[in-house]
Amino acid sequence: MGGLSIQAQRRVEELREVLRQGLLRLAPQADVALREEPAGAATRVALELRNVDAAQESSVREEVATALAEHIVANIGPDMMVRILRRNYGYFDQEERAQILDYARTEPPRPGIVRAVSRRLAEYLEQHSALNLDGFVTFRLKDYIADLERSLDAAVDEFMLDREYREFVRLLRYFVDVQAPKLGTVHVLLQASGRFELLDEQLQPLTGEFAADFRFETEDAEINLDDLLVSSLITAAPAQVVIHGAQEALDQPSVRTVRQVFGERLRTCTGCAACDGSQRTNV
Repeated sequence: MGGLSIQAQRRVEELREVLRQGLLRLAPQADVALREEPAGAATRVALELRNVDAAQESSVREEVATALAEHIVANIGPDMMVRILRRNYGYFDQEERAQILDYARTEPPRPGIVRAVSRRLAEYLEQHSALNLDGFVTFRLKDYIADLERSLDAAVDEFMLDREYREFVRLLRYFVDVQAPKLGTVHVLLQASGRFELLDEQLQPLTGEFAADFRFETEDAEINLDDLLVSSLITAAPAQVVIHGAQEALDQPSVRTVRQVFGERLRTCTGCAACDGSQRTNV
């Protein structure tokens, strides 16, 4: 391996930097120089090896493969996701696509993906001294591109669910805002399991016209306790809601929904006598 050339059309600065960092890890064992030259619309980065033996050539090849794999996953992959999203989900507008990309980018790369891409590159560099990076990704990393597409599909699903949730909350908030309060303060004794009890201002179980609204068979596996809590409070229409419970109970999604629906009407409490009694909830 007297030398190696890598041709790329995009992200040349990032390519140069990852190669430089990779070769620094080899110094001073290997004497390698980087040189750039134009190649039409692309840039060719040449690596010149000076006075290296076979073992050092192998180390350089492996280090270059690792650096290129890191570059592909960190820089080229995200750019490809933009193009894939535009191609596969062109019916979303620019702002929506940006939000979907944010969802996708919050997911860490699949474990071992850099190592897998590096192995493919190392196998290629064993037989070739010239690499067209864009072509390699397009034609020899189809499984990696499929991973990106699956990640985007999952991000679109998450985006749609979140949008539906925001619309759901908006409608509930509107309903709460336009109806007159039926009760003053409703206290919620909430457990980390999601089970809850609704109390009146004297910390007694709700009775009368609201009691039937909150009764259900606890053996019914179809009941979603989060939904039931929200719908129960919507039915009671209190002027204020106070949720009592341990912190792990207050971290539940149902509390987030209640907070978004009731806004400033909601208070949370973790240290009063009612909180101590939250262990007796029977709903």
